[in-house]
Amino acid sequence: MSLIPAYINASELAGLVLDSKKISGRDYIVIDARDTDFVGGHIPGAVNVPAHNLDKRVDDLIDKYQGVPLVVFHCAWSQIRGPKSARKYLGAVQERLKTAPLNGPLHNQQVRILRGGFNSWYRQYALATPPKWELIEGYDQKEWMAQDREM
Repeated sequence: MSLIPAYINASELAGLVLDSKKISGRDYIVIDARDTDFVGGHIPGAVNVPAHNLDKRVDDLIDKYQGVPLVVFHCAWSQIRGPKSARKYLGAVQERLKTAPLNGPLHNQQVRILRGGFNSWYRQYALATPPKWELIEGYDQKEWMAQDREM
């Protein structure tokens, strides 16, 4: 297992989110590494673990999601916080694998980074015609109008 997680495209992750047979927290989990920019909307079922808190929470995340076959990290653009968090998580998983049973669930877990992060996700789905609101949870229009002016 490499310490460099692969990327997953928004369309592939959206397929999981929209698949009624797939359940967040069982079949996949999205870890949103954003901080205050989490306010305003997120991927349905995403767990907010700001990148600066990951060191304190990584063991709990592994304990909670060790049976989940796909863990996807992202931040705003998946350039710094999301990839850094994914590498930290993967490093902690690899440490655990040194003493884990060979048939344990962590051996089959894949860690990915969402290409383009949430800003790309938002633009692809919230700004679509028509918008795909089923792919945006907790949407706050005022927050995004302010962020759109900054982008």
